Amino acid sequence: MNTKNLILLAALFLSISIFSGAFGEQPSTVIPMPSNLKKFMPKLHQEKLREAKNNKVDFVMIGDSITHSWSKYPGTFKGSNLLNLGFPGDRTQNVLWRIENGALDGISPKLVTLMIGTNNMHDTKKAYPADKPDDIFAGIQAIVAELRTRLPNSKVVVFSVFPRKEGSENDRAKAVNAMLPQLDDGKFVFHLDLNHFFSKENGQQDKIFYNKDLLHFNEQGYFVWAKVLKTLLEKHGLSVSLHDLGEKN
Repeated sequence: MNTKNLILLAALFLSISIFSGAFGEQPSTVIPMPSNLKKFMPKLHQEKLREAKNNKVDFVMIGDSITHSWSKYPGTFKGSNLLNLGFPGDRTQNVLWRIENGALDGISPKLVTLMIGTNNMHDTKKAYPADKPDDIFAGIQAIVAELRTRLPNSKVVVFSVFPRKEGSENDRAKAVNAMLPQLDDGKFVFHLDLNHFFSKENGQQDKIFYNKDLLHFNEQGYFVWAKVLKTLLEKHGLSVSLHDLGEKN
């Protein structure tokens, strides 16, 4: 074999090797990884493991700080046996790590809600780059697959990522949200888009529902979300009180 053919053959093998490596590479969004953003995260994870072990759980909320902040209104889900698995700063890979490390062990809730992905869309304290919409969707899809495997009798509701202020982060959110209906099987997994409640007629974020950071809900935002959750929970025989959020009757 002459030198020219050897070079061509070497180039072919190199191309195949590169293609195979790229094809088999998984995005970081689907690889379980512990959170390192907050010093209290390991402690909070252990607290939630004990809470699940020592209490009846009928309702699980999975998410990030937006979900975690329901703790400001403790009476809202008092009658629903809630396990709040919202952790500040969590991304899809952190949720997968929590599931892999016992977060759902020993429970069989009637309903699970998932709202995750917003922290995958921006640089958090320069700790990691923003993920691509396709990769964020892959992470959410991986979480749903884990939920179906580990909680086969539970209904799963996947919320669209809530509106963000205009810019690249909101563009990513819209792209991810456009893919989420693919997860809805009409039987066990359901996609629910509430973003029209939190948007103006022009489609932009309505700031009246948000804190100054334009990321987290204020009490008014949580009240709107709670009314939707009330309908969902009542379908499963679970109760919700809106008193903590200003409703008196």
